[in-house]
This record gives sequence, C-alpha cells and structure tokens, in this order.
Amino acid sequence: MAEIALPDNPVANAGLGRAYHDFFAGYHPESDQDRFYGGGVGGYFVFDISELDAPRLLASVVGVSGVTRGHTITPTPDGRYIVTETEYQYAPLRLFDLKPGLDGEVAAIRLPISAWTANWENLSHNHEIRWPYVFVSAYEDGLQIFNMRDPQNPHTVAFYDTYDGPHKVGLCSDRVCNGAFGVDVRNADGLIVVSDSETGFWAFRWEGFEGWNGHDWGMPNISSVQDWENGP
Repeated sequence: MAEIALPDNPVANAGLGRAYHDFFAGYHPESDQDRFYGGGVGGYFVFDISELDAPRLLASVVGVSGVTRGHTITPTPDGRYIVTETEYQYAPLRLFDLKPGLDGEVAAIRLPISAWTANWENLSHNHEIRWPYVFVSAYEDGLQIFNMRDPQNPHTVAFYDTYDGPHKVGLCSDRVCNGAFGVDVRNADGLIVVSDSETGFWAFRWEGFEGWNGHDWGMPNISSVQDWENGP
C-alpha cells in the first residue's frame, strides 16, 4: 500500500475550505484514462489520474447557481454526463453534460442540462448509476429510481417509501436529512440495498431488473462495481 497524490481542488486552494466530500474513480475507455470525479468546495471537478503522481484537470463545473459546495458526483459509464447532489433542502439532483468542458470549448461548465427531485420540499442524498437508471437514497422519500436515457428529461420509474417518520426531524440544519441515506446495486443479480437511519436495512428486487452490464445498453461496463474478472 502506498500514498498517492490527491488532485488539488482549484477552489479549495484559494483558502475556501476542504477539498472534496464524495468522489468517484473509474476507467474511461475512449480516452484510455483513469479518471477522478470529485465533489467539494466550489462544485465538481474531473481529473485524469492515469499518472497518480501527476493528476491533470480535465473539466470543472463551477459557478453554478445554488452550488457553492458539491456533495455527491457520479458519471455515466461513458463519462459524458454526471449526476450531482448538493446537500441542502429544496436542492434537486442536477445533471450536467461534461462534453463542452472535456472538449475545451468552455473554461468551466456553469449550467445543468436538467434536474430531478422526488419532492421539491425534501432532499435526495446519495445515488448510484446503472445506465439508464439512477438509484437514489432520497432521505424522507425513501428509495427512488429515475431513468436518464434522455438526460434532458429524467423521469421517475419506481420508488419505495422506506421512511415512515414525520417531516423535518433530522439533525442537520434544515431538518430534512432523515430516512434513506445510502444505496447500492449488485450488478450480478440486480439486488438493491438501502440504509435508512430510522427503519434500518432494506433489500429490494425490482421486477424486470435482474442484473446490469453496460454492454447490454451499448455502454462501457463501468459502474461503482468493478468487474475484476473481465475488466471494463
């Protein structure tokens, strides 16, 4: 085991706080790069980390209205789009197209292409992408699943309310951080698991979803679950 260089957050270097909250690291087949996606002070950042001692910034999502600190960031298997979270009440999950930034057409991406929320009065927390589906642990709104095959028009396709408590009794400042806070998906058989701070652990089967492989959708077989036997 060895220490590696953490990509510097360009905004945090200006003295505005810690670098990252959540991140995703994965292989990008088209460019043959290992990429780091970080959410933190200022927004969201994408780095080429193929050389671990020399990370290179590829794209920034900063200056976005309502986003001063990024929370969760998850890329689609092809690395073009990201689904992002910012942890405060009324904030939707924002979807961004990284292509203008990755192609060097803009210095920074400032506008989402769409947004999704289960309930505008609440807050969604973490999420997992298994294209074209996004599995969301949505606090008071429980497990939510939306389809982003058309990234500009995401729409809900399934849900289950794991939280049976009252509104706004969480311990965070805006009080809506109670309920489903963690979610994961097992690619081998499609098992969905959720952790709820009030009701505990849940395991789900979604009818018709019996596993995931990106190749079945014309995408690289890349997600937060590494296929150690076959690679991406």
